[in-house]
Amino acid sequence: MKKYFSILMALAVFAFTACVDVPEPYGINAGNIADEEEVIILPAGSGTVADPYNVAGLIQAVANLPAGQNWPTEVVVKGIVSQLKNDLNPDYGNLSYYISDNGKTTEQFYVYRSLGLNKEKFTADEQVQLGDVVVVQGTVTNYNGTLEFVQNQSWLLSTTNTYSGGGETVDILGDVTFYENAFDGALGDFTTNNVKLPGTSSYVWTGDKTYHCAKASGYVGGSTQESEGWLISPSINLKKATEAYLTFDHDCSKFNVDASQQVFVKAKSENDREWTVLPVEEYPSGKFVTIANINLSDFVGTKVQIAFQYTSSTASAGTWEVKNFKVTGYGEKGINGITWEDFSNGQFDYWEADDATPTGWQEDATKGNAKLSKSEDCYSRSYSVCIEGVALGERRLAYKELYFEPGTYTCSFYAKAALYEGRVQAGYWPQGAAAAIYDKDATGANIRTDVTGRDWTKITYSFTIEETVPVALIVAVPTGSKDKNVLVDDFTITKNQ
Repeated sequence: MKKYFSILMALAVFAFTACVDVPEPYGINAGNIADEEEVIILPAGSGTVADPYNVAGLIQAVANLPAGQNWPTEVVVKGIVSQLKNDLNPDYGNLSYYISDNGKTTEQFYVYRSLGLNKEKFTADEQVQLGDVVVVQGTVTNYNGTLEFVQNQSWLLSTTNTYSGGGETVDILGDVTFYENAFDGALGDFTTNNVKLPGTSSYVWTGDKTYHCAKASGYVGGSTQESEGWLISPSINLKKATEAYLTFDHDCSKFNVDASQQVFVKAKSENDREWTVLPVEEYPSGKFVTIANINLSDFVGTKVQIAFQYTSSTASAGTWEVKNFKVTGYGEKGINGITWEDFSNGQFDYWEADDATPTGWQEDATKGNAKLSKSEDCYSRSYSVCIEGVALGERRLAYKELYFEPGTYTCSFYAKAALYEGRVQAGYWPQGAAAAIYDKDATGANIRTDVTGRDWTKITYSFTIEETVPVALIVAVPTGSKDKNVLVDDFTITKNQ
């Protein structure tokens, strides 16, 4: 047999001196080593996504990395899987394997405890197989003299492996997506309610950027802790839905009891106080499983919130991971969040405890900058709101931001001077705008209505929204209105057909 040795053969010793759990050669699933002429493979590539190293190029680039140190930047390498460890870690979803330029076990590089495509967890050893052509990105280290990728800090950018696990594709019902949140490393517009924090931790739920999910755990400081934390969706508008279904992926690991005793999926309509437990068919451990098409028919015609309730104890504090949250179904999609249809307290019946502001109004100090007071001089009901005018600068009464879908809206309210005379103007303030937009006359000037202290005057104005956007409704007393306070009552809003 005739062999040629490349300049990199001196580094081949690295391939068999890896981390502490590397087995002896007989414990490794290796590729076939043909007794044939060795071909010299020269280093190539620059280690970027556009120009990956070949394995020889990576070995050459990091050859002088001192023991115990990481390479300062992430690298990208392309190679052929030459040896397998078949060591799937069900908790972390990582696999270890070797790659070389020719699929043989000489001049190979150790991909230690690496993740799959898009940093997803592996769910089976078969997702990496001998002969697969892979592109790996991650951080390289010199671990006690062995050059390898850092555990959980490398992942596949591409692979020729087509393993499907034999599972069937989940058919998600519905042609309308009412809401979705992938939890791709962040919680998005979900909110958390920490009923009981575990140990010294400041949270129960967090967005996991490594595994691209929302994650809850009560394992803190090396021990299991008692905790309870809720992950709660925003209001999902099913008012125009005819059918609706919930689908998500989840993984329940390291629970010392049946996970169904400690984690719950719940739902409630916006006006309900109590949560309803939703049926979850499977609580997988060590891999993500899709829970598909939980029927939400009880919540069709309302706005619904979905919650993931995690609990733990000193006996069991597992990890619950959730991603790919979707509510789908049939019907018409409405605006999610707080919409113009949720407008209330236009009669100013409800006030905060200090009576300084009516409930729902003046939540944004920039938009609503007026000093207000409660008045029993009202158009109807019990109270009106008094806007105090000043000599310099307009003073605004503003309702909290509401989502408006495209269309034309008409607002009306009644106004009256607190004493003898006053002046008022009205409009709206879209999110992102520098200032309020007021109702204008034919010349483009802001319409200002004079009111007296004798009679209530009805004021009506309209505005048009071109795209869905949060908007604050505005009633203002213009500049130069010192000692000319204005009362406002019975504010209403409708959408033009």
